[in-house]
Amino acid sequence: MRLLDTGGPAAVTLRAVGDAAGISQSAPYRHYEDKRALLEAMVRANLDYFNSALEKAEREARSPFAALEQLVRAYFEFARRFPVRYRFLLEISREDSPLGAEVRRAFGAVAALVRTAQQAGELKRGDAEQISTLIFGAAYGMANLAQHGLSGVAPGEADAPDLAPLLLDLLAQTSPRPKA
Repeated sequence: MRLLDTGGPAAVTLRAVGDAAGISQSAPYRHYEDKRALLEAMVRANLDYFNSALEKAEREARSPFAALEQLVRAYFEFARRFPVRYRFLLEISREDSPLGAEVRRAFGAVAALVRTAQQAGELKRGDAEQISTLIFGAAYGMANLAQHGLSGVAPGEADAPDLAPLLLDLLAQTSPRPKA
């Protein structure tokens, strides 16, 4: 994952993984058929994070909006901490492949929670897919700002501003919402 974080998908080769892990350059070939298989395993590991965040939000939240808020915060935190991984997942989501479909399903959880929060009267009306795109785009933009030091903190700092609450306040049916 460090190779992906620092150099993007191009930096992730089976030989580089062997070097980074301190094993022979050929050892990863025993576990992964090729670079694509390795990248797919990395994508699935990141999807596990999002699926766990969704399950936790649905299990712990007191309302549909609270579940959406918890999930959006998880997406924003991931994008802020791992901007290259987040952009890579978005790129994979555009693929016409089984892996692209898996990523789209994980991202589709946000749209489903948007619809549920709208039905409960907790979120402004509008196209759920467009609202989800706004959420993903804001997370993408925030990740870029943080990565390039344009958010008011040094590049790569984990304490880049958390813009999720502002976005959620703008989307809430009644603003401002009471703090949890």
